[in-house]
Amino acid sequence: MKMIYLIRHGEIQANREGIFRGRGEVPLSPAGLKQAGELRAYFSGLKVERVFSSPLKRAAETAAISFPGQAIELQELVNNLDLGRWAGRKKKELALEEPELWQSWREEPEKMSFPGGESLAAVKARTRHFNSLLAAGCEERMAVVSHRSVFKALLAEALGLGEKWFWKFHLDNASVTVLLHEPLRGFVLAKLNRTEHLSSYMFEWD
Repeated sequence: MKMIYLIRHGEIQANREGIFRGRGEVPLSPAGLKQAGELRAYFSGLKVERVFSSPLKRAAETAAISFPGQAIELQELVNNLDLGRWAGRKKKELALEEPELWQSWREEPEKMSFPGGESLAAVKARTRHFNSLLAAGCEERMAVVSHRSVFKALLAEALGLGEKWFWKFHLDNASVTVLLHEPLRGFVLAKLNRTEHLSSYMFEWD
């Protein structure tokens, strides 16, 4: 049986400022660096054989700190959702400027295509391919460091959820979610959004 750790990257300043990140390159904040150090302590007694990361700096930095001395495989399939022109914008401003799209984001994000960016359906298709790579891997313990939207899609795909899935999961910065996999049962969600290893974190709802 495989054990797969899904780790959301550590906190960045934009999380606290209510700014959409997308694929914008931003470093971990001091709080995020502390969280990455706490992840390192969490995983110090666990033998993780293979580590994947989104290519974005905040994820790769979290992975490198959490798993010192291990090779980090940058994987485009778990790159963040491309938000197009929404990237780098404050959520409150977008809610006023583009109310119809904002309503879609709040009510039916699965049907959205972000202006100049990507759809969540495309992200889900990426994670379907990535999940097949995880299932085929020979390692018993693997870790993936990525982003909230990507993990929501990955979990929905792994668990076979239907049309409404995006808002069914909540994932905090530097949280750990655990999937199990075996050929007979496929993917099984064992732990979701574990944060007991963190001394502090913020709750980001939207």
